[in-house]
Amino acid sequence: MIDGVTIPALPGYVSIKEAAEILGVSDKRVYQYVRAGRLSAQRIGPILILPEEEVRHFKPSPSGRLRTKATPWRAYRSGGEIVITDIWVQVRDGQQELLRQRLRTVQEAEQHTFPGTIARYVVKEDEMLTSIRILLIWKSTEMPDEVARWQALASFQQTLDDLVDWKTAQFTTNDCLIHT
Repeated sequence: MIDGVTIPALPGYVSIKEAAEILGVSDKRVYQYVRAGRLSAQRIGPILILPEEEVRHFKPSPSGRLRTKATPWRAYRSGGEIVITDIWVQVRDGQQELLRQRLRTVQEAEQHTFPGTIARYVVKEDEMLTSIRILLIWKSTEMPDEVARWQALASFQQTLDDLVDWKTAQFTTNDCLIHT
């Protein structure tokens, strides 16, 4: 609805807002794709609608510059090491969609950032999302002490407690030998 105008749902078409949700981008970015001619749109009164099938098959450009060659291997040399905490845990039966939603909430609210990490990943281990792997990558020079790390992890565990079975969790923490 724009300026009090309501357009009924048209089969096979989506609004800018719906296209943004499908693509996982902002409304503004969808407008940019339309202006650049990357997505087609039709105007109905004051609003734009887009062919749903085209939106679902659209591949947004990656952000930043495209790499022209592979990143070389290197070792961390700033007086420390890179340390990786790897946690494997099973997802409770029937909780897959709720887990996805909860992780989106964590992301949007910028929660559980694990101070001292240089990267964090939550990875689905299989297509059915029966387990996840949580990777926390730290610079040893900025890594908090063990008590602070376990407190941060306990808070994250509480957030996911009803969705994953922490009794099945397997934890390892190891030094990284080389990385990109």
